[in-house]
Formats: sequence, C-alpha cells, structure tokens
Amino acid sequence: MPIDDEDFESEHISDDRKLQLFTDRHEFTRRFAFYLNEDPACQQILYFYGDGGNGKSLLLKHLEYHCCKRFSPQVWQQWRALPESKAAEVANFVRHAEPKTYTPIPVVRHDFGLIPIKEDKPQDRFYGLLMLRRNLAEAAKNYKFKFPNYDFACFWYLLNKGESDATLSQLFPDDVIQLVTPAIETFADFPVVAQAVAVIKGIVKLSGIKGAMKLIQTRLGVSDEKADEIRRKDIDTELIDFLPKLFAGDLNAAMAGKHKPDRLVMLFDTHEKMWDEKRNSQGATFWYQDEWFRRLLRALDYKLGIVVVVAGRDCPVTQLRWPNASKFPIPEDYIDAQLVWHLSPADARDYLHKVEIDKADLADAVIKYASVNPDESWDNLQVHPFYLGLCADVVLAERRRGIELLSSDFARIPKLENKTAELTDRLLMYVDREVRSAVHSLSACRAFDEDLYVKLGVGCHFQASSANFEVLTSFSFVWKSEKRGDNWYRIHDLLRRLDAERDNPKTRRAHEFLERHYREVGNVAEAIFHANRLDWERGVEEWVEVFNEALNKSRYGECKSLLGVRDELWIKSDYLLGWISRAEGFYYTVLARYAEGKQEYLEAVTAYDRALITTPDDRRGTLNNKGIVLLNLGQLQKGIGEFEAAKQSLSDALATCNLALLISPDEIHVLSNKGLVLNSLGEVQARLREVEAAKLSYSEAIAVLNSALVIAPDETYFLNSKGNVLGSLGDLQVELSEFEEAKQYYSDAIAAYDSALIIEPDHIGNLNNKGTKLSSLGDLQVKLSEFEEAKQYYFDAIAAYDSALIIAPDDIGYLNNKGIVLGNLGDLQVKLSEFEAAKQYYFDAIAAYNSALLIAPDQNHFLNNKGIALRSLGDLQEKLSERQEALKNWQEALEIFNQCLAIVPNQESLRNRRDALQAFLDNLGDDTVSS
Repeated sequence: MPIDDEDFESEHISDDRKLQLFTDRHEFTRRFAFYLNEDPACQQILYFYGDGGNGKSLLLKHLEYHCCKRFSPQVWQQWRALPESKAAEVANFVRHAEPKTYTPIPVVRHDFGLIPIKEDKPQDRFYGLLMLRRNLAEAAKNYKFKFPNYDFACFWYLLNKGESDATLSQLFPDDVIQLVTPAIETFADFPVVAQAVAVIKGIVKLSGIKGAMKLIQTRLGVSDEKADEIRRKDIDTELIDFLPKLFAGDLNAAMAGKHKPDRLVMLFDTHEKMWDEKRNSQGATFWYQDEWFRRLLRALDYKLGIVVVVAGRDCPVTQLRWPNASKFPIPEDYIDAQLVWHLSPADARDYLHKVEIDKADLADAVIKYASVNPDESWDNLQVHPFYLGLCADVVLAERRRGIELLSSDFARIPKLENKTAELTDRLLMYVDREVRSAVHSLSACRAFDEDLYVKLGVGCHFQASSANFEVLTSFSFVWKSEKRGDNWYRIHDLLRRLDAERDNPKTRRAHEFLERHYREVGNVAEAIFHANRLDWERGVEEWVEVFNEALNKSRYGECKSLLGVRDELWIKSDYLLGWISRAEGFYYTVLARYAEGKQEYLEAVTAYDRALITTPDDRRGTLNNKGIVLLNLGQLQKGIGEFEAAKQSLSDALATCNLALLISPDEIHVLSNKGLVLNSLGEVQARLREVEAAKLSYSEAIAVLNSALVIAPDETYFLNSKGNVLGSLGDLQVELSEFEEAKQYYSDAIAAYDSALIIEPDHIGNLNNKGTKLSSLGDLQVKLSEFEEAKQYYFDAIAAYDSALIIAPDDIGYLNNKGIVLGNLGDLQVKLSEFEAAKQYYFDAIAAYNSALLIAPDQNHFLNNKGIALRSLGDLQEKLSERQEALKNWQEALEIFNQCLAIVPNQESLRNRRDALQAFLDNLGDDTVSS
C-alpha cells in the first residue's frame, strides 16, 4: 500500500562497452529478481548507496537492460530456493535467460544527474516529474497507461504560469496530445501542437481559462469533483506540491486495472545530485531538496507491483535521514538499503578476463594494486572498480604499443589517496602524446563531442583526429553524457577533480580557451563556468552580476541558462553563497514561484549564519546582507498575504540591522537598509490593522534615514527611501480618513524625490516612485472631489513614468504603474461623463499591462490590474449600450481574477472583487458567456 496511507533517453546496449563488461553484483541482481518475481509483491524501496566510482549507475543500467524479467512461478521457485551462496548462479540465469522463458517488465530510468536541457530538468519538481511521465509512457506504451488527473493538473499549472517555451509534444506523451489538441484546435481555430504551450492562452479570449480547461477535462475524463479540487489549490504553494500525489494516484489506478504488467520498474539514479552545492544545508532546508521525490515515493502503492530502485551516495536511513524528515518522512520499514561496496577479487578477475587480461600473476598484481585495502588477506580485498578500470586501461594501452606489462610493474602500491593520480599518470604515460594532452584538456569540459574536441585541439595545440577520439572514448574513465545527444561524452568526475586539484596547466589552458569560445558564441553561462574554474571568485561575482542584470531586464531565459551551471560552480565562501541564493530567491519571487523563492532566501540566511561563524572579521557586512535577505523574505510573504510570517521575518531583519549598527553605528548602508525594513514592517502592521505600531515603525524609519542623510546629504538612494516611507505614511493616513495629513505626507514624499532628481535627473527609480506618489495624490484629490487638481496630478504621474520608460522601455514595473494611473484617469473621466476619453484611457491602460505581461506573463499584480481595467471598460461599454463588447471584457476580467486567486488565494480584496463580478454576471441572465 502507499506509505501515505499510514500515519505518519537511453543508450543502446551495443554502444556501451562498460555495460558489456559489467561484472559482480550477483547478490544485487538476485535481490532485484526477488522484487520482480515474489508474490505478493515486496513493499519496500530498494536503495543502493555507496561511494562515487563504485559502479551504482552501471548496476542500474545492468538491471534495466538485462534483468527486468518475470518468470513463471514454477521456474522461479526452482531458482529462489537456492541459498544466498549461489547468488552468482541465480544472477547468471536471470541475465542470460532465453526470451521465451520470461515476460519482459517495463522499466523507466530517471537520472537526477542529467544536465538540464530545455524542458528536461530531472531535478525540477514540476518538469522533472513531467519528464518521468513522458519516459514512463514510452516504457509502458503497450499498456497505454493513463494519467488523467495528473495531466489535467499540469495543463492547469502551465496555463496559469505560462512560463514554458516548449511545445505540447515536448511536454506530453503522444496519447495525451492526440486526445487534447483536436478539441483545443477546433475551439481555438488555430493549430497548437507546433506552438508554445502559452498559445493555449489564445482560447481564453474565446472561452476563458475555465472554458479551455473544461474541454481538456472532458477529453481526459477527469471528474468534476477532482477538477474542482485541483483548481481550488494555490498554484505555487499547494498544487505544485500535490502533483507527485496525483501522479502516483493515476499510476496506482493504472496498475490496479485489468490491462497492466505484473510489475513496473522505476529506476532513479544519482540521487545525491538533488543537493550538489547544498549538501551542507541542515533541517528543513536539507529535506526540501528532494521533498517532491519523497512525496512521490510515499504515494506509490507497492503492493500493486510497482518496483522502485534508487541509487545514491548516501544511506537513506543514516545519512539522508528519510525516517526523520520534517515533512513526508519515509519510515525505515519501507527502505531496503544496500551498500554497494567494492569488487571481490573473484569478480575483479572476471572483469579482467573480459578485457583479455588473463595472465594469472599479472591479474593478481593488478587486483591487489586496485584494492582499497591492499594489506589485507586475499579473500578480504576490496577492489575499487574505478581503479581496476584504470589499471586495465594501462595494461591495454601498453599492449597496443606491443609491450606486455609484468606483475612487477604493479608491485609498488601507492597510498590510497594517491592512486587516482598515479594510475592516471601511468596510463597517460603509455598513450600517444596527443591523446594525453586531449584527456587533460577535455577534463575542463562539462561535456564534449567530437566537434568540440577538434576545436580544443586547435585552441590548445594538440593534434585532434578521429582515430585519437576513438581511443579516448574507449577509456574506462570516459562516459557517455546522456541527454546531450548521441555522441556526447564526459570525463569521470574523479579524474576531472584530480586535474583541478593539481591545477593542471593543460586543463587550465583549456578553461581559458573554452571561456573565450563560449563568449564568442554568446553562451554566457558556459563562459562563466570556465571563468569560475580559472578564478572561482571572479566566476561567482560575474554570475551574480549577470544574473541580476538579466533579472532586472526580465531576460528570464538567460536566468535559466545561468541556473543550469549554478550547481557546478565552485563557491568557496558562505558569504558569496548567500549572494547567489539571494539572487535565486529574487528570481523565483519575480516569477511568482513563491515556495522556491522562500527556500532560496532561507538558504541565504543559513549561509550568512555560517559565514558569521567561519569569517567573523566582516560581521558588519555579513549582518547587513543577512538583513537584506530577511527583508526580501518578509516582502515575499507580505505579497502573498502571509502577514504574520512577514512580520516575524521583518522583525528578524530589524534585529539583524541593529546588530550591524552596534558594530558600526554610522554605516550608511546599514542605516538605509534598516529604514527599508522599518518601512516594510510598517506596511505589514498597517495591513494587520496595528495602526499605532505602523505609525511608530514609519516614524523610526524616517529618523533612521535622516541620520543617514546627515552623513551623506546628497545620496539619492537615501532620499528615495525617505520618499517611500513618507508615501507609506500618506497611504496610512488615507485609510484613517486623515486626508489633510495624507496630502502633506504625499507632498513631502514628492519633494524628497525631486531633491534626488536634482542630483541625478535620469534616475529611473526616483522617476517611477515620484510617479507613484503623484498618482496617490491624484487618487486622494478624486476622493475629495477636487477633480481638476486630480487630473493634473495624474498627467504629471504619466509624464514621470514616460520619462522612466524612455530610459528603460521594457521595465515591467514602470509599465504596470503607468497602467494604474491611466486606469484611474479613465475612472475620473467617467465621473465627469467624458466617456470617449475614458474609453481611450482604459484601452491605453490595458495596452500597458499587456506590454508588461508579454515579459512576465504570470505576474499576479499585473494580471490583477489588467482585470480591474477590463471590468471598468466593460462597465463603461454597458453604459454606452455596447453590450457584446462589455460581456467579452467582463468575462476576460473574471478569468484573470480566478487566475490571480490561484496564485494568492488569501488576498481578501481580490476574492471580493472576483465574487462581485461573478455575481454580477450570474444576474445578467443567459445572454452572457458561461463562466
């Protein structure tokens, strides 16, 4: 049964020489065979763990290609009766069984270590699971598994997020495409398979999101109850976490049906890649990294014949501590943890026989040399597979030169920590000089093909030839790089690490060449990776700089590319790790991926806490940055309506700033950040109706910023921050109906921005903020029926935004703010019965929002504001007897409000706005478009 019910692209076999040479692991093959043939089915997760280089990945490939077989009960009973000492006989029988004697079992292998490419992101909690869905459909295509609820949820997620650049055929299996797209194309009147998923949004104009999803729901066969349950969930904080359970539920249903295999095998490789640079994280931060995977494993019903095998470096019980996870633990009873240790001497001899190293004394010497415990007795030797492969490479390399090595050549055994270096040196000493240079050069590559190998040959001055490339790719330390194409390879990590530790000059030269090469072809992310290998600090700082610049300019594709190399960067400073995590957190927040944003901010805080212990010399700077991250976290929580959590984060940020000021009371940057924290805290307190506390926070913020301005009176950043606080005070006074006081605060805020603009006239942030407060002052004038004055303030606000947009035409924040003031101006024109002018302002406002949404299609605030403008435009069109146009705009507004509520379900004002429009449309009668 599922744990949840309790309380608490493949390589072809003929192309993989390493798989052909697979040896040993008989006990694991036998155990795996038990999982496939025992009745009732085993209800545990088979987890192979052990050090890198011990052959876990090869073991999984061996199980995938040779062992997914189910025998008749009569045949299996004969073999299962053999004792464990006969494991080799059972393993050989399973591997070499005749096809007619068994039923093939469908198997899918998911490698968390694959390099993310486009929508194939094996570690991602959305795209990784969708990748598994596609591969599983291919593996079990004879059984035509259906995943209706999961597929429906994925369509709903993509339609609301709109961030994928992939086509439908890249994201979903063929059977889903065949079901869904005919209905969509019929309704939408244009083909969608060959276009981006976001194109489905085109039918929103005709039927709205609900109309589109109703079509998809019908085609997939999803019940109304389940569809409603999915749609009610918050996209980023609930639905994304619910997807593994939906996936497992559909798979369980398929395996409980009539037309299903007796067993289904799911192999998960390199589990440790879920952490990478974050392996030192603790507690909830640590467990979050593979949370979606644990959710999936908990929800699978193993008694139905689902067999899960995982391979990773760490024991899931003692190191990953799955049974103790704060969320979604996996009890120890459900884990069958098997240590993948080194080879026995007998199995090592079997491997050497397969590569034709049969001379007894030479084989014995190689086995002892490749052992991690060469001083032990022969029967107790543990032979390291990686070292054994290198030894074999050495012997075979010399044999190709016509020289047969002797046992005496392996008589001197180095210390274990030196074996990789010595074996590699010996191997490369026996090969052609050009091949030797190529190995050290290719060690710099994350992956390479023959074309890149040739380019490196030119850049690093070695002779690259097809013959040498064939020699290179035959070595035991060269592995295929899956998902990079059919002919891409990588050098084993141990060898790459050795060259890095030695600062090998050939490898360094290759990094220099590759950095230049990737800059020339415009691949900035790969260039930064190589810059990082040449100077880790330079690479990290450039990554942060380029990432933040791309984020500020809404170039999200560039951000994704940089995130693709982020886990392979050398980050030898907790302080800089905090920098990177903060940047990632801001990226996810901008894209409304709030759960991931929160996690990155928490990791940044953890990194800064470590830095305070390990590098106490710069406590002030570290505390200041920690305060900024806590401020970002609080602002994120405030934005999604988690006001109590936001108040706590901002209180922690304030305490952190105060600690920094104890060290350096006049540090202006800390004073400025403290002012920002107090301002945000005041805004949260105001939302919680803690009025006096909010006033006090605002007053303290102004006092802090004034202190900073005494030290640096011409610092425009401080003047801007002071203007923001004064503006927030004005907003609070409006809520309290203290209008004259509000007017004064708004005027003082505008004066602060003007002072900053005198010093720096083209500062777009100050222009934007000035526009915002001019707009607020215009809103207040409308409230006071001072309409002409309000008009002028709105015009001045638009002029300020236009000045900012001349400098930064694609800035989504400025476009959104301009849309707001245009909408407000439209409302005012309606009050004044200037209907045609009002209509134009609404159209202009919607155009501004559309420009912003082209860049950030899932930004909740932009969508909400567009919805408000559409509702107002519809109301005006109804007044002008333009009923059909009004209905169309009202319906689109309703769909937008529903989309927003899926992102921020706790926002009361938004829900009230949606409910009011829904009730209004319901009362119009049958002539309105169904919602």
